[in-house]
Amino acid sequence: MAKGKIEAINKDAKKVTIKGKEYQIGKAKWNSENLANKLDVGVEIEFDIKGANFDFKRVVSSLESSFSKGNNNTKFGGNTSKQSIGNIKFDYPYNFVRIEDKVEREPVNKGEFSGKIICTLTNKSPIFFPEPKGNEVATNHSREMFYKKDGKYVIPASSLKGSFRSVLEAISNSCLLNIESERLEKRLSAGAFNDRVFGIIKRLPTENEDGLIVEATVLKVKTEALPFEYKDRRGKGKESIYDLPLSNLIKNYEHIDKNNDFEKVTNGKKDMDGILWISSDIFSKKHEKILYPTQNGKSFKFTLDEYKDIQYLLKQRNERDLKKGGKEFYIESIKSGDPIIFQVDNNGNAKNLAFSEIPRLRYKYSPYDLVPKELKACDTFEDACYACRIFGMTGNNNEDKKEEDKDKIALQGRVFFKDATIDKDKANIQSKPILIKSLGEPHPTLTGFYLENGTYDDKTKIRGRKFYWHHKDKLNTDYSKFKTSITPEKEEKHNSSIQFMNSGNEFNFEVSFKNLKEDELGLLLLTLELENDMLHKFGKAKALGFGSSEVKVTNLLLQPKNRYESFDSSYVESEDKQKFIDDFKNKFNLENKDQWKDLKVILNQTNKLDFSKSPFPESEDKKGQLNTLNWFTKMKKDFKNNFKLPKIQDYK
Repeated sequence: MAKGKIEAINKDAKKVTIKGKEYQIGKAKWNSENLANKLDVGVEIEFDIKGANFDFKRVVSSLESSFSKGNNNTKFGGNTSKQSIGNIKFDYPYNFVRIEDKVEREPVNKGEFSGKIICTLTNKSPIFFPEPKGNEVATNHSREMFYKKDGKYVIPASSLKGSFRSVLEAISNSCLLNIESERLEKRLSAGAFNDRVFGIIKRLPTENEDGLIVEATVLKVKTEALPFEYKDRRGKGKESIYDLPLSNLIKNYEHIDKNNDFEKVTNGKKDMDGILWISSDIFSKKHEKILYPTQNGKSFKFTLDEYKDIQYLLKQRNERDLKKGGKEFYIESIKSGDPIIFQVDNNGNAKNLAFSEIPRLRYKYSPYDLVPKELKACDTFEDACYACRIFGMTGNNNEDKKEEDKDKIALQGRVFFKDATIDKDKANIQSKPILIKSLGEPHPTLTGFYLENGTYDDKTKIRGRKFYWHHKDKLNTDYSKFKTSITPEKEEKHNSSIQFMNSGNEFNFEVSFKNLKEDELGLLLLTLELENDMLHKFGKAKALGFGSSEVKVTNLLLQPKNRYESFDSSYVESEDKQKFIDDFKNKFNLENKDQWKDLKVILNQTNKLDFSKSPFPESEDKKGQLNTLNWFTKMKKDFKNNFKLPKIQDYK
């Protein structure tokens, strides 16, 4: 078996040059492996030479070849893209369309064009929209059917509107809406909180006064020395374990860890009260901690904001525990007299209050804080972006408004979508739900992907608008050809089974509009139909390659400009669709915009990414388990958490 990088390639003749020698690839192998899309100059491949015959084996992932001595077990779906971290390349199902600093805003004025647009939507890959929630039975595995109503399968108008608005916002670089305004959390790694200080809360903060923490000294006691009720970390129904002083609790002081000087800490007072710190359950944990006020120790102030942060983190912890089917965390709120861990700021005050030595902390800024001021939501009729003028606006949803301003900004949209439908007897759909891999959820704390640089503790900038790549192996083909890449080994709580439609179904829908200006109508038409080879993404499981769809405008019908002078409400068919689109393009200078260049790459049905093995990159651990978590773990270790998702243009 040999490896080598392609130095030249003749795709018409199906020949590659490696180390100065030209090899012929057989037609059957070329077609069955789809090598026209996988192979290019610079791609490393593995092959055999059998006599005079060249036998292609596989594309060698660039991550695999970058690790020394072949000791990496990472597997990817081809990884022939130009996406890289230095010399590391990987294929990932989404990326971010750039945002420009300037938003084109104008006063909201009444235009002269009203009418409706007749459209078809043809799914080129599987597509799925679930039935409305409410009738499902709670189980450990979700099974969902395609939405149907009145003898038709339905793509809801609300979903169409949301998807098209997202594309229109990106095309026109409109304001950014629905960006998370809550500060996110980060989990510190073991040892990262090594400058921590232990303390006992003496006073909680108020609007007028800071809180106060007194320094504490820690003694360790063997868990086996504790009475049974205190070994239960959830307190056996008691109000709070932290409320329990330790006078007379520990009778056998020989259980105190010998490395701690008990006599010095307690000043010889064996009945001195301490506070028992009982942490989360950790397998084979041998010690718990007792906190005693340090003799002549320091005091540290902490602000109301710091207190609100720790209360927020406790609330999130409890919600996570309950969501996982467990009990609430044993701490409900932080109170006076509780032990606490913290760090000290430059002014000698307590910061980053925590209830764990490997804590979660809140970032300094929220994602919305990192949105440039110019890109924040429109809030006046005199200065509105394209998306708000066409789809409507309700002001800035991300910030609290003053009471007197709450009702000032409300603009009804000027476009109205109807459901996209197809008759049940015409639909090519799976007869029952099919098991698919876990869909996961957004992870904006993955800062190397979601931010241009740094973290949410830095005044950096978000990467842009999130879009998903189309998966070539799932376009216009039968499910059996790609099922191994999206099907997990077994049903589990975190994955689901869905009744999706196979490719090739034609839905029909229409869009009504009123009082649009010429360029606004042009932008709407371009958003609906896009350009040749560009596809939309609709519905669920986009990361798995689902929802790639072609939308065609089959008819543009305009109402007469003098319609108010007549009782005739008929429409006039327009043949000037492209005229409207060109008007927007020219006025907006679209072809020179970075976001349009990115959209033309990521929405193109042809790209250099390969998801035929798995939608997400995967790695094996020492036990041979292959999943994406292993991949992230390995990447973080090998690149010390400093790996980034490159830009869309790196895929060209």
